[in-house]
Amino acid sequence: RKESRDINKIVEGILEKLEFEAGNKQMQIESDLSPLYPIQVDTVLMNRVNSNLIENAIKYAGKGKTIWVKTWDDPNWVFIEIKDNGLGIGAEDLAHIFDKFYRVKNDSTHAIKGSGLGLYLVKYFIELHNGVISATSQLGEGTSFIIKLKNE
Repeated sequence: RKESRDINKIVEGILEKLEFEAGNKQMQIESDLSPLYPIQVDTVLMNRVNSNLIENAIKYAGKGKTIWVKTWDDPNWVFIEIKDNGLGIGAEDLAHIFDKFYRVKNDSTHAIKGSGLGLYLVKYFIELHNGVISATSQLGEGTSFIIKLKNE
C-alpha cells in the first residue's frame, strides 16, 4: 500500500535499529540525508529494502569498516546510496547479485548464512515502485548500491 512518505524518515528508522549491530562489529555508520519532499512508497517494502542493504553491509563489510548512507534528489528522482569500504564483490559475481538464489562464493563469505533471496527481493521491491537499483564494487575496496525512485 503506497502512501506519501519522506524516505529520510524510513532510512533514519533503519539506522536507529541497526546502530547496535554495527557497534558490535566496531563499524561506523555515517549518514548524509538531504532534505527531501515526500514521495509515494510502500513503507513496508521500503523498510525491507533499506534494512536488507544496510544489514548486508554490516554482515559482509567486516569489523571496523564504515558504512555511508546518503540521500538526495533531482527534479525526477530520489536517490538512496548505501556504500561500504569492505571486502567488495568481484566483477563476475557482481553481474549476478540480483539473481534469485545467487550467493557470492569466496573464502570470506562462505561462513555467512543467507538464502540468496535478499538482493533479488530488494530489486523486485524497487521495480514495483518503478525504480532502479544498481551496484558497483571493487574487490578489497567496497561496494555501493544506488536506488533511484520516481520523485512524484
